[in-house]
Amino acid sequence: MLRHLIILVAVLVHVAFTGCVSRKPTDRVNQDNTLQTVRPKSGGEMILLPGGKFHMGDRHGSSDEMPHEVFVDSFFIDKHTVSQKFFEKVSHTNPSKRKGATLPVERIMWTQAAQFCNTCSELEGLTPCYDINTWDCDFEANGYRLPTEAEWEYACRAGSQTTYCFGNDPAKLRKNAWCKPHSLGKTWPVGEKLPNRWGLYDMHGNVWQWCNDYYGETYYSESPQDNPRGPATGKKRVLRGGAWNSTAESCRAAYRFSEFQMFTDACFGSDSYGFRRVRNGQLSSGEKPKPSGKTVAGAIDNKPITAGPSEPPTTTASTITSPGTIDPHQLTGTIVFVSDRGGPLDLWKMKANGQGLTQLTHDDHADADPRFSPPGERIMYTTLRKGFPQIWMINADGSQPSYVTDGSQAAWSPDGNSVIFIRDDQAHIREIASGKEHRVTPETWRRCGVPAWRSDGKQVAVASRHLEQIGIFLLDVDGTQPTQLKTEDACCTPQWSPDNKKIIFQTDKGHIHLFYTDDAVEEQVTFGADIQHDARFSHNGSMFVYCRAPTPEGPWQLWITDLESDDLDSIQITKQGSNRLPDWHPQ
Repeated sequence: MLRHLIILVAVLVHVAFTGCVSRKPTDRVNQDNTLQTVRPKSGGEMILLPGGKFHMGDRHGSSDEMPHEVFVDSFFIDKHTVSQKFFEKVSHTNPSKRKGATLPVERIMWTQAAQFCNTCSELEGLTPCYDINTWDCDFEANGYRLPTEAEWEYACRAGSQTTYCFGNDPAKLRKNAWCKPHSLGKTWPVGEKLPNRWGLYDMHGNVWQWCNDYYGETYYSESPQDNPRGPATGKKRVLRGGAWNSTAESCRAAYRFSEFQMFTDACFGSDSYGFRRVRNGQLSSGEKPKPSGKTVAGAIDNKPITAGPSEPPTTTASTITSPGTIDPHQLTGTIVFVSDRGGPLDLWKMKANGQGLTQLTHDDHADADPRFSPPGERIMYTTLRKGFPQIWMINADGSQPSYVTDGSQAAWSPDGNSVIFIRDDQAHIREIASGKEHRVTPETWRRCGVPAWRSDGKQVAVASRHLEQIGIFLLDVDGTQPTQLKTEDACCTPQWSPDNKKIIFQTDKGHIHLFYTDDAVEEQVTFGADIQHDARFSHNGSMFVYCRAPTPEGPWQLWITDLESDDLDSIQITKQGSNRLPDWHPQ
């Protein structure tokens, strides 16, 4: 009996001793919620995580998630992702698409996040970590920086080795993360979901979080064990955690996403990219630790998202004004478009001369991207249901609305039997009758959008940002032989002319250009200090309709330009409301 007691005491002493020198944080610290927190002078609240080791990656995940043991030193990390109020206080700007003081800041480039960290360091008299000329990080500096991938995953897991910080069941994401489908297609105030075991909020969902590391697909196989910091160079930086528009798969603790640290966006808003700061694990003078506690988030900003400020709605028909020589009485065909003149974004149609205005949709769902079928008897469009896009179809008079599939930005095939559309940042083709689908864009492409079909049905055009800036790519309908349109500027929203000899598109400079496919020659066809977007050819290709606004916020109006006139004469065909995304049918 005495011998057994001596053995038991020896085991307990060994466990206690090894626990003191182990790099793994103790369960007592986690369960008692006694992790130190500080409120920096620059803003926010940070938690000090003790150094430790863990298994990084997921053996059931993707090929770039190979599990390997990693040790990280102690570090402070923001309890919440940076809010818009905090970002605006420090940077005096707010790039977010969805405005709200307690919402996470989004539309953030990696370089903006790094600069924010430097500014916070300077405000507190700390040494900035980033050299803004090279964007190299000084990990020995005592200022703020972005977390390494290893630090982020260590913080997210909070001692767990499960799929998510709370376990393996994706059904529990509803209580722990803002993601599909219960985010309702938007960001939410920081800190409203349950925190992880270490008191960190929104480690899953709401907005993607930038990490300091360059992305390397095979980096895990060569990663050092102690404080890995990613490849020395690369094209993209890592984002972690998933976002409001992510699936359960993308919100996994080990899931790795990557993006260019700077990008040019002509038509996509990166409204899912945010960040949180870290600092090395030591306090600066004047900072005092305090017990951890939950911060109560503010109220939700329930203001509806609109296409921008609009003129007061009226019940009168649109009136044409013409600075050029276009005769409005000679304009034929029907134009369908999106307008908020009646309240929410709905589909409207009118004759090309501005007469016969008719509202086609009347519900509370925001509608966009209307496209006439080749015969003109049906209209395909995108509608938001519970915050996420779906493709629907109506008759040209607005009757018999019907669901087609999940996705957005659908365009008809020339024979009207199929549509090309965007789902999960990829272009797909779907047969209307059978419902059969196949992906067109390569799996490695990211952020694809606004597809169009060549009028002979042999090729499709897709805007994509899988390279450093957005561009237009042509592919065969089976997804083979992709080629990039060699344009001067970043561009998107392509459409072929009826004779396939021209492609019209918009640039990030806010103008409409033509690309002559036979000669590979580019021509600018709209001018001025205002912004022009979303051009669509007339049935014979001699004119195009587009939307125009003095600022990115609107108010948007529809115009028509005559390509065959010497001075590219233009005519305004709407005045009331804010009007966008036109399509023009000859009937």
